Amino acid sequence: MTAAEKTLVMYGDGAREAARRMLPNLPDACFVPVAAERLREAVKAGLAQVVMVARMQEQAAFLGGAAGLLESITLDMDCGPALAGRVAQAPAIQDVYDVWDAAGKLGPCGRELCRRTAAGLERLAAEAEGSADSPVAAQVVLLDAAGERMVGMYGRMAR
Repeated sequence: MTAAEKTLVMYGDGAREAARRMLPNLPDACFVPVAAERLREAVKAGLAQVVMVARMQEQAAFLGGAAGLLESITLDMDCGPALAGRVAQAPAIQDVYDVWDAAGKLGPCGRELCRRTAAGLERLAAEAEGSADSPVAAQVVLLDAAGERMVGMYGRMAR
């Protein structure tokens, strides 16, 4: 099995082309829409690495929804209670992106969202294998609101 065959690239809504541009050497079969079941299947088939390329909406959904998550990230990144309050009152996840961006906090908050998403991917992979440790290395790329440009990233490489 080649390294490419051991890599799964999950992309969010409208992000397939951005994912293909970022990883042009992987075959089309490696690219699938974000779905927990696809990750479970790939782990059972010997997956070594998962890469998620997605916007905030898909990452928040993967982590169980935005309720409290984005506010928690804002506080954990030392952005202060005032900014966390604005995040908590944002009507939509895209509005949180805009709040972080306007405050100059998109970088650290976006990386933390990616870190938490990568941890969630690795936790799901460990559960799929019935192990305490993840059999896969996870990388997560946060895309801008248009789903075109990378604005944050976190992860580790497969061994």
